[in-house]
Amino acid sequence: MIMVLALVHESNAQQDPQFSQNMHNKLFFNPAFAGMNDGICVYTIARQQWVGFEGRPETYLFGGHGTFIIPGINLRSGGGLVITGDALGQMHFTSIKASYSAHIPLNIIASDPGYLGIGLSAGWLQFGLGNNWRSTNPYFSDPSIPDEGFQASAFDMDLGLYYKTNRMFIGASLTHLNGASFSDSGLGLGGQFPNNPTVVDYNTSFSMKSHLFVMGGYDFPLPNPLFVLKPSVFVKSDLVSAQVDVNALVEYNNFIWGGLTYRYIDAVVLMAGVNWEPGTIPGTLRTGYAYDVTTNKLASGSNGSHEIFVQYCLKLKQKSPVSVHKSVRFL
Repeated sequence: MIMVLALVHESNAQQDPQFSQNMHNKLFFNPAFAGMNDGICVYTIARQQWVGFEGRPETYLFGGHGTFIIPGINLRSGGGLVITGDALGQMHFTSIKASYSAHIPLNIIASDPGYLGIGLSAGWLQFGLGNNWRSTNPYFSDPSIPDEGFQASAFDMDLGLYYKTNRMFIGASLTHLNGASFSDSGLGLGGQFPNNPTVVDYNTSFSMKSHLFVMGGYDFPLPNPLFVLKPSVFVKSDLVSAQVDVNALVEYNNFIWGGLTYRYIDAVVLMAGVNWEPGTIPGTLRTGYAYDVTTNKLASGSNGSHEIFVQYCLKLKQKSPVSVHKSVRFL
C-alpha cells in the first residue's frame, strides 16, 4: 500500500494511533492523568479506522490506573499501566508503559479547588515490519525496505502536566522524549541472488518523533440541572504539523451521553454511551461507541471508522476524620 511504502529512513508524520473518544483515553496521551479519577479504573478501547481499505489502521488498548497516598509524606499520587497494539499495513507497534503522577493541591478558582498532576511514564516499545509486500515495482530493489521484515524494541518515555477540578481539566504532554529508533540491515532476498543487479541489500531505520498533546474542557450545567454540556478540545502535533479535535458532549442525569467531534480536514465523529451502576456490584460501568464520517480524500473508499470504549471505575472511600473527645472530668 502507498501508506506503508511512504516509510523512509526518517519519518516525520504523526506516529501515535488515532482515537476519537480522546476525552475517555487521557492516560494514553498524558501520564499525569494517572489516578485523577479518585479511585481505581480499568478500561479498553478497540478501533477500526477507514473500514474498506486493506491494511487499514487497527488499534487495541488496555489501561488501568488508580489513586493512592504515599505514607510518611502524605502525598496523593496516581499510578497506571497502558498496553497498546497498533497496526497499519505492514507496520506494527506494541507498547507497555507504566505511569506515575504526583498530585499537588492547587486552588486556582476559589469555588472549584483541584489538583495539579506532574506525571512521567516509561516502558517498552516494539516496532515491527512485515514482508508480505505487493508492489507495482520490485520491492527488493529499494534499500529502505527490509525484504524479510524485522522487529526491534526500545525504551520509551513520556512527560505530562494535568490540572483537574470538579468542572474543568487542562493538560499538556510530550511523548517519545528519548526519540526511540529502530534499524536493521541485511542481504537482499536473504542473499539468494548475489549476481542479480536488481536485488539490493537493505538498510532501513525508523525513529519515533516527540509528540505534543494539549487538552482542555469544562462542564457547563444547563438550565435543566439534569443536563450537563461538556465541550472540550484536543490538539495533537508532531512539532511539524498539528491536528485539532473539537468535542461537544451532553450528559443526561449522569447516565446517558452523546455528542459530536469535528476533526479538522479529517472527520466528523458521532458518539454516544451510557454510565451504569449495576447495584449488584460497587462501581460504575461506562461504555461508548464512536463512528467517524471521513471527510478527507479517503472518503470515497472508506466506510468510516468504528471505535468501542468500555471502562469500569471503583471510587475509593474517603477516610473519615478522627474525632477526639475530652471528658469534662479532665478539662
